[in-house]
Amino acid sequence: MMADLPSVSVLLVTKNGERYLAELLHSVRAQRGDFRLVEIIAVDSGSRDRTRAILERHAVRVLRIPAREFGHGKTRNLAATQAQGDYLVFLTQDATPARADWLGTLLAPLRADPAVAGAYSRYTPRPDCHPMEWRRIVEEELAGRTTSCRNSRDAPDYANNPALFYFFSNVSSALRRSVWQRFPFPEVEFAEDQLWAKAVLEAGYQTAYCADSLVYHSHGYRAWPNFRRHFDHAVAVSDLGQAPRLALRAVLPLAWGAARRDLSFWRWHTQQGRLRVGLRWGGMALAWQLAALCGTWLGERKHVLAPSLIRRISLQESIKRR
Repeated sequence: MMADLPSVSVLLVTKNGERYLAELLHSVRAQRGDFRLVEIIAVDSGSRDRTRAILERHAVRVLRIPAREFGHGKTRNLAATQAQGDYLVFLTQDATPARADWLGTLLAPLRADPAVAGAYSRYTPRPDCHPMEWRRIVEEELAGRTTSCRNSRDAPDYANNPALFYFFSNVSSALRRSVWQRFPFPEVEFAEDQLWAKAVLEAGYQTAYCADSLVYHSHGYRAWPNFRRHFDHAVAVSDLGQAPRLALRAVLPLAWGAARRDLSFWRWHTQQGRLRVGLRWGGMALAWQLAALCGTWLGERKHVLAPSLIRRISLQESIKRR
């Protein structure tokens, strides 16, 4: 009977998300599996495009907040307080489920083992993604791996590299509601998902990465937004006990090496010639990688920066002001 199946609430945070929102909602409604999708809730923080109209057309319950009140942690907590489902599923407005089993596959480890507090999906680049982001996702991003895994503080390498296990992604994630009630997201500007994962792992729970739960998700950032994006991330995770801080003298050689790997990857991926790829993407790849590393370097030194300067640099703060 349907009433015996676990109930699911899909929760979105939106602002000016019209580009992918309709396809996302259509894909969510098309999911099949042994669960009940009881609702889709969106917290919208001041959209000025067609976002609200699209949400209403797809029977989404919309909560409205002023842009200045948005926070990655607290806004998702707000959505969760309004939800009825046994499982809370979070999606960003630009993450489109790729298959009809996305949701069932994402829920599977939580349903199979009460020790699993949350699970997150793999994401794959959209067709218009540029080479630098494409390679980052499929070769470097922990949510781009093709093999599923469990994260636990009992793992042999946990003490030596805890940040590897803290990784979690609310691009597409599912949380056990009972665990979220004990461990809501921290009210931070960025990386609320990884800070949440750290808390539940240290409390003895596990998290799961579901490589077969696939969403389309990638960014087309150019150099300056990429600088700001990496600045935000470094500011957020600098207290998580990650690797030693980046040295300024290492920025240029690291960027040069990464850009060369981008071009080599793109030649292999597209079967295009060295000259064609180099002329089209060489300068952009170097600028993109320099921006990423410089943003990281500066964000790791947040404690010497004035709060007003942090706000001016932050990509998240600029999004709030739009």
